[in-house]
Parts: sequence; C-alpha cells; structure tokens
Amino acid sequence: MEILLEDKHLMVVNKPAGLSSESGYAAHPSMEKAVLAYLMERTRQIPGVDKFYKAPYLRAVHRLDRPASGIMVFAKNKSTLTELMRQFEAGTVLKTYLAQTVHPPAEETATLHHYIRKDETGKLAIVSDRPSIDAKPCSLTYQILGSFGGETRLQVQPHTGKFHQIRAQLAFIGCPIVGDIQYGADLWRDFEIKLHAHALNFIHPFTRKNLQFLLDPPNHW
Repeated sequence: MEILLEDKHLMVVNKPAGLSSESGYAAHPSMEKAVLAYLMERTRQIPGVDKFYKAPYLRAVHRLDRPASGIMVFAKNKSTLTELMRQFEAGTVLKTYLAQTVHPPAEETATLHHYIRKDETGKLAIVSDRPSIDAKPCSLTYQILGSFGGETRLQVQPHTGKFHQIRAQLAFIGCPIVGDIQYGADLWRDFEIKLHAHALNFIHPFTRKNLQFLLDPPNHW
C-alpha cells in the first residue's frame, strides 16, 4: 500500500484501479477495507496488543470511482471526517485529475457547463446541455497536455462533484475516457479506465496547514 501521509487524524493513500472507495458489499474489494486491514495488522504486531484488538475508526472522506486510481483521503476520527467533508462540500478542496481520452477535444482548453442526473438504475450519469427537473448543474475545466500513443491526455479540474461527472461530461463532447465501456469506449482492462486523481489540496483539520499532494498515474498508462 502506498501511503502519502499518515498521522493520528487522517491517512492519504494511493487507491489502485479496481477497488471501490468504501466497503459496499461484503464480498466486494474496497480501499476502505484494505486500509483498515493494514492498520489492524500493523497494530497487532506491536508487543502486548491483544489479538482481539478492536478495529479502529476509519471512514472515506470522499469517493473515487472503482475503475479510477489516485489520491484518496481517510479520516481516523469523527471530527476529522466532519471537517474534511465540510471542506469538500464548500468547494475549497482543489482537485486535479488526469484523463486519457479516445478522441481529442475540439478545443485546447475549455470549461464545460452541463446538467447531469442519474439514470433509472442509479448506475449511469446522463448529461445534457439543457436543464431538466431532475438534473443538477455541473462544470469542469480541461486542458490538453499532449498525445500518448494516439490517446489524448487531459488535465481536468471539476468545479462540482457529481456522480461520474468527469466521465460523463467528456463522453458527452465525444471524448470518452480510455477503457470506459459505460460511456462509449472500448474495454482496455477489467475494472480500469484511464482516469487518475492526480493532485489534491486541502487544509488539515487540526494543524490548519495547507496540504498538497501530487501523484503520477500508473506506469502502465
């Protein structure tokens, strides 16, 4: 497990593609389960710790889609969770993603404004350029970074945090993310698409320091 930061309040880790953010179904692999297992095993190795040591408090502060990779934050106590979730909801957390798309966008850089809603199954996002009763506004800014093996790498900064927003908005303009079969691309790898949480900036809930994290995408991109 790649740990970017750990203290008594929080953990920042690199979530690999294929793991859900939170526990979900009992048999389903998740990053939350992996981090919790790591903490418990590490504590059990301390001399004098009872083998029936109770699991510590651990909650995901935000989510990354299962097929995406990158920076993810976990809270070790309720007060940390509350404060970090407040920062995310207030829009003060700076999030930057890298995405490789099947086709290049028409413009070098642009801000996309759309409306988004979930479909009837709740598993797919529907994007439109017109408002509707169930749809919420969503926006992101992208910039083309270059071409990689016929794919186009984008730097993406979402301004809202809607379900599947980056994936759905890019697909809506004809640029689905590589491997994202839900939004029109061909299969690349099982449970993996080329979407990576690359940078994250937020204020530590207790030290009040500005924390900045930067993480390169997987080598096999």
